Amino acid sequence: MSTASGEKEPPSRPALTMLSLAWLVLVALEYFWIPLFRVSELFAWLALIAAWLWVIGRSATVVLTCLSLKDYGRCVAALLLALSAGSVARTAHWSALYAEGQVWLHGDAFAELAADHEHHRPLTVPGWMEYLSIDGQVRPQRDVLYLPVFEDWRAESGRGIAYIPGSDGRGTTIHTASGDLGSATHDLGNGWWWVE
Repeated sequence: MSTASGEKEPPSRPALTMLSLAWLVLVALEYFWIPLFRVSELFAWLALIAAWLWVIGRSATVVLTCLSLKDYGRCVAALLLALSAGSVARTAHWSALYAEGQVWLHGDAFAELAADHEHHRPLTVPGWMEYLSIDGQVRPQRDVLYLPVFEDWRAESGRGIAYIPGSDGRGTTIHTASGDLGSATHDLGNGWWWVE
């Protein structure tokens, strides 16, 4: 675009707004991957792929617009920002972050489940936990309580949430699938861990 005096303008506000919206949608889809996956695995994958393509396309448009205007400073800044944000979005441990949010949000329910397990009482799983667990159930294993979140179709690998009593559960081995042993990797708080 150019002004009346012939100077070229940087990317417009609507273009930057759409880019921001694309990033917001991508982050939301990444964060809410577990419940989306529970609703429809195909929809979750298609939505995530579409969001990544939208972000890449909008980011490329902004960078190319700056480049076409010979605004190299903004071009480099936009490119570095897009690559940095993309790297963070791609490498963030979204499942563990979501699980941590659920443990924080439903702390009382998780604490009650842990107390029932420790006192050998029948385990009553709240109805809302069905969207978090594969089968809406928890699986006691020795002194550990395991909530399966993901398991591949051949049951060769799994990931989930475990209650591990004690001060540090890091490295505790848990049976995550019929053909897999996982270990606690991310502290979710109050004795709950992300296991993979």
